[in-house]
Amino acid sequence: MSVKKYRLTGIGTSVELGKGGPLLKDNGGIIEHRSNDDANLVIARAASPIGDDDLVTKKFLETRANVVVSGQIDGSSPPAVVNGAVYVVTTTGGSFTEGELYRGENGSWVEISPIDGLRITVSVPLSGGNLTFLSDHVYIWDAATSSWLEIGPAAAITKIRKGERATITFDSSSPAAIGSSLPAGAIVRQAIVNVTQAFNGTGASLTIGNSGDNDKYMADSDVNLKKVGLYIVDLLELLGSAEQVNAYLNGGASTVGQATIVVEYIIE
Repeated sequence: MSVKKYRLTGIGTSVELGKGGPLLKDNGGIIEHRSNDDANLVIARAASPIGDDDLVTKKFLETRANVVVSGQIDGSSPPAVVNGAVYVVTTTGGSFTEGELYRGENGSWVEISPIDGLRITVSVPLSGGNLTFLSDHVYIWDAATSSWLEIGPAAAITKIRKGERATITFDSSSPAAIGSSLPAGAIVRQAIVNVTQAFNGTGASLTIGNSGDNDKYMADSDVNLKKVGLYIVDLLELLGSAEQVNAYLNGGASTVGQATIVVEYIIE
């Protein structure tokens, strides 16, 4: 018979989960999952995260960051499942649709829903249907067109990620240039605002864009100047010509406030 005491407000710093089971331990304010003899850390499992403060599982990380695609699926004749591997569908057939990603899990192919801006590195040349992937090249998912866009060779991309930076304060003139102009052919990947000192003006606001579109890269709704924090917008914008990116600030009668702005981009 189980015993439940809902009014219990404190337990020991090392709790055994079941007879001979693992320990849940407080180690200097850090929660650890340890073996019953307290000699080693043990695996903890959870569902995929949905909130900003949720823990990230290995599966979620492998399907959202630096995803390596090592094979392809022909829908009319799917290959044997490779547990832990990620394959891309190159030929539509059955329940498989061209361009989809699948991960091998417990003997089954499980679909990965790509998010806008998801990057994959294809480790071997793949082709079929209307798709062709080059070996050791990086591709990015464009949700607007539901397609994979080639960025370039993986080895080259790691060497040419760049950024332009500027620091603004409550009394900065607007627009304020964010570093130098971005070159033609650049792919703008992120707009980052680090508010290091909160602005105290009621109407303080900020957008990031260019002379023709003041909030092209970051809208006022994407950043809160009145609260210290890091604000990030993921982007996928290919520039056909050189472009100066600017910060458009409304101090809103602030007497204090400071933020650092970084626009990151890659070039082939």
